Amino acid sequence: MKRPKKGEYAPFHEYYLRFVPARGTAKSLLHSTFRNTRNLLLSLTPEQADYAYAPDKWTVKQMVVHLIDIERVFSFRLLSFMRGDRIALPGFNQDIWMEQVDVSHRSMKDLMKEWKAVRDNTLFLLSQCTEEQSRFVGTASNWKVSVRAYFFIIIGHHLHHLAALRDQYGIPS
Repeated sequence: MKRPKKGEYAPFHEYYLRFVPARGTAKSLLHSTFRNTRNLLLSLTPEQADYAYAPDKWTVKQMVVHLIDIERVFSFRLLSFMRGDRIALPGFNQDIWMEQVDVSHRSMKDLMKEWKAVRDNTLFLLSQCTEEQSRFVGTASNWKVSVRAYFFIIIGHHLHHLAALRDQYGIPS
């Protein structure tokens, strides 16, 4: 699958796409980013997993739930577009979604198990996606986005948050 070109995604997606390494396929990057992040997060102590760097910021575990949510939403969007659906899909407010998240009873191991299921689903979609389908475009949040763009946006969004773990949370990645 070729990488998306400008015009295949909203301008604000460019920020996430900058995090995607220049080398590597969507498949190899989806595998390696998950594996590396999983190893990092499972090495955290419970105190580190429950840490937020400021009172109004998410804990590491809440960030993982956010990553899971985003990947689910973006995977649904790319599936819809892959199947040729012409219905415009709505946006969502991540902050409102996070108001309903309670991670107090969840371990990092449990969260990683859930995220692996979601990532495996994304990889199944990728394995079914033809080069032609990867160029299909749909509308989400009032922006035109291609199927292939969403695969790479998932990777870039993931890597953006991995950088935040390093830069704001002090967790070396």
